[in-house]
Amino acid sequence: MFRINDSIKFLEKEYVISEFLGQGGMGQVFKIENTDDGSKLAMKSLQYFLPDDDNYRSLFNEWEQAQTVKHENVINYVGFHDGLSEPKTPYLVMELANGGSLEDFLKSKNTLLSESECLEIFHQIINGMEAVNNVLVHRDIKPDNIFINDGVFKIADFGLAKVAQDKTRSRTFKGWGTEPYIAPEAYRSEKNTIQMDMYSIGHVFYQIAALKHAYGYPNNWEEAHFTAVPESLSAANPSISAKVSAVINKLIAKKPSNRYESWDSVRQDLYRSAQNVSENKDVINRILDSKVSRDLEQERNLSAQQKLADEKKRKSDILDFQFNNEIVMPLKAFVDDFNNVSGNDSLMKLKDQSTYGGLSCQLSFDGKLVNIWFDHISESDVMESYGDNMWGERVLHRTKPSLNQKPVLGWGAIECFDGRGLNIVLVESDQDEYGDWYVLKNKVSGFGRRSEQRADPFAFSSSELVKEIHLVGAMHIYSTQVKQLDIKEVLEFISSAF
Repeated sequence: MFRINDSIKFLEKEYVISEFLGQGGMGQVFKIENTDDGSKLAMKSLQYFLPDDDNYRSLFNEWEQAQTVKHENVINYVGFHDGLSEPKTPYLVMELANGGSLEDFLKSKNTLLSESECLEIFHQIINGMEAVNNVLVHRDIKPDNIFINDGVFKIADFGLAKVAQDKTRSRTFKGWGTEPYIAPEAYRSEKNTIQMDMYSIGHVFYQIAALKHAYGYPNNWEEAHFTAVPESLSAANPSISAKVSAVINKLIAKKPSNRYESWDSVRQDLYRSAQNVSENKDVINRILDSKVSRDLEQERNLSAQQKLADEKKRKSDILDFQFNNEIVMPLKAFVDDFNNVSGNDSLMKLKDQSTYGGLSCQLSFDGKLVNIWFDHISESDVMESYGDNMWGERVLHRTKPSLNQKPVLGWGAIECFDGRGLNIVLVESDQDEYGDWYVLKNKVSGFGRRSEQRADPFAFSSSELVKEIHLVGAMHIYSTQVKQLDIKEVLEFISSAF
């Protein structure tokens, strides 16, 4: 650990640590001064370090790359010490900025910036990002990582995001970065692209112009990045033209393919926005404002669709979990117990046979089979029929599957090789999002046809359940006993098949 007045030798020169500048995501930041000429640099120490850790070997490789990025709008890296020799703490030495961070700059503003002031900052940041992205993807763009030196804006901390401390992330995700600026795809993939950086920069640009984040302060940043749509930047800052607003909307588009392909494309679009100075300026801006409104409405619709899709997948995952956890796992435990006792000559096997659209497995022993399957309820399971309403009009009635007056979430069956079987039905619970399991024991009733030859009990097929679930408890050719699922009774039934 470094302290004020400690001396370090770096690139054959002697430096003294003169000032503590702050705590960063990866460690502490100090100002260091050359003891010969008084020149000043910044030093970032790596607080948590394991020499054999792959992440840190990867980090040092990135630092090597980062040193090749030289540009007026980039904090230039001078070099680094890997910590494999004394001092044992790795550190990175870089250009020192004397004007604080963009975050400090924005907090100091009490009035909105003009469009020309915003564009001056935007172009500097674009120039810096272009230089960085020619070598690597930054992955942690935010106002705290953009510094000001003698009025010049400079990108910093590229190549460092892999070791950012967990305190910078309030949720776990596969990508890198700080939550208010993370691209949606970073939550789903480790593949890094410049479009991720563009998304982050788009939010930084919005914040520069509006002096607030595009999404405000949501409780769930991941959900916001996937579904939230910001207020038009032209509305948040009236001095921002529709064209500039449209550029920023494109940078923060949810889908990476809807963003720009290159920083030069962003630059050229912003240049064109400054050319709208003719006598038709107001008319042109009205047309562009209308387009921005339409684009935002389209983004809202896309976000709403994404939210519905995410909710549908979440519910689907819960159903799959319940089947696997409450039906398959006890069955697997039973098979393991049996095989521990029976010996290698009499093994029972459980084989997953799940296909797209349904889950299933097959239990086999001594040439005999038991199939277990489970399907989610879909639109095809809704019964449709025409009937007259109270005014005598012919209308379509749609009846969703229900059991005990509760909506059915999914259903399946346990089918033995000899024709016997049980149905399993998952219905909505009054308590939580997890459903309640029931077992149906079906048999031919006294009203059944004599030609009706079915085992006792038997399982309805998926196509039969669409109709028969509505007739449970009614006088019918089949009678059904409904009981809450007891996995021990189910295992007893399965064991009787062998």
